[in-house]
Amino acid sequence: YADAPEEMTANAIAGDLITRIEFIGFEPDITRQRGIPGATILTIAFNAPTADLAVRGANELVNLILQENMRLRTDRAGDTATFFQAESERLRAEIERQSARIAEMKTANVDALPDSLNARRAQQQVEQERMLALEREESALRNQRATVVWVFERTGRSSTVTLSPEEQELENLKSQLIQQRAIYAPSSPQIRLLEARIKALDGLVAEQQAARTTPGVDGTTAAPTSTLDVELAPIDARLGYIAQEKALIAKTLADLETSIQATPNNEMTLGGLEREMANLEAQYEAARANLGQAAIGERIEVLSKGERFSLIQPPTEPTSPASPNRPLIASAGVVGGLGLGLGFVLLLEMLNRSIRRPSEIAERLGTQPFATIPYIRTEGERRWRRNVIVGALLFIVVAIPLGLLAVHSFYQPLDTLFWGLEEQPPAAPQNLTMSTGAS
Repeated sequence: YADAPEEMTANAIAGDLITRIEFIGFEPDITRQRGIPGATILTIAFNAPTADLAVRGANELVNLILQENMRLRTDRAGDTATFFQAESERLRAEIERQSARIAEMKTANVDALPDSLNARRAQQQVEQERMLALEREESALRNQRATVVWVFERTGRSSTVTLSPEEQELENLKSQLIQQRAIYAPSSPQIRLLEARIKALDGLVAEQQAARTTPGVDGTTAAPTSTLDVELAPIDARLGYIAQEKALIAKTLADLETSIQATPNNEMTLGGLEREMANLEAQYEAARANLGQAAIGERIEVLSKGERFSLIQPPTEPTSPASPNRPLIASAGVVGGLGLGLGFVLLLEMLNRSIRRPSEIAERLGTQPFATIPYIRTEGERRWRRNVIVGALLFIVVAIPLGLLAVHSFYQPLDTLFWGLEEQPPAAPQNLTMSTGAS
């Protein structure tokens, strides 16, 4: 546009370029599977007054289209990978927070979680059986204690305490004394002998019991432990232990019952947290898979292996102009000239009022002529008429083409001249064939 006769504005330049660029697209059916379209073929034509300008313009269009296609594909793949990367990081952080919430919930309700419900129910059954066993043992011990006390109250000694030999002999002597008193008088020798032996054994047994005494807290000698206390001591100790065990079991059963009652609510809460966790993990896995696909797609786009514009036929310099169509113009000129000539002749004939036939003389004069004598040209008139016709033909056939050739060769090409006259450049086509398809 630097050689344009007048300075053109940006809008005028853009409009002129739009008129010069032509896109022709079609989609050939080159696939064998039904329903799958073939590659789209795109042909680009750039019109210019010269072949060199046409090929340079077509090359520039090719470069612009390929670069823009590459940029769009790379940016789109990069944006997709960036989006899925950010989504993966967000979901990973959300999964960590959800894991912390689940761990906190399990820690706060460690004794009331659904996975330990069967174990707690089994433990509850075991503790209940232990409670029943302790209650039965406690009842038996209380009956045993009552029996021991009853026997001691009636006999003065325990039925289960083992006596020493001296004590056993003393008991036998006392029994014999009772039997002898029923037979003999109190002053009989047998009675006195038994009483003396009983007295001696009483002293010996008393000494033995004194030897078994324990010192008191204040340093004094404590009273000897009775046989009843000795026999009741293990029973009372066992009853105390059973009472402690029953209290512990009751507390354990209460705690187990509380945890079992709280398990359904904890199961619902934990189930909701775990379902949300599973949903987040599924979303994270999907995001990671999409990120992998996006990374592969980005790599493919960077290496130009994906769906893209491929140059099938590069621009070539045209050998003949596409516009104007000179044979068509020449044919139209011949046909138009003949038509105009014929029309001009018809017009002249219609306007020519000269008399040419005898009937016209009779029509104009109103009388019938006796004879007609045609116009007889002289030799000079005939020669002049031939020269005029030959000169006109030579002018049309020779002079006009020679003049156009001289203008085209020495002054300005006729294409450029017509462009300047019509303000529209003739077309010198440059075709570029491109296709888009998946490789």
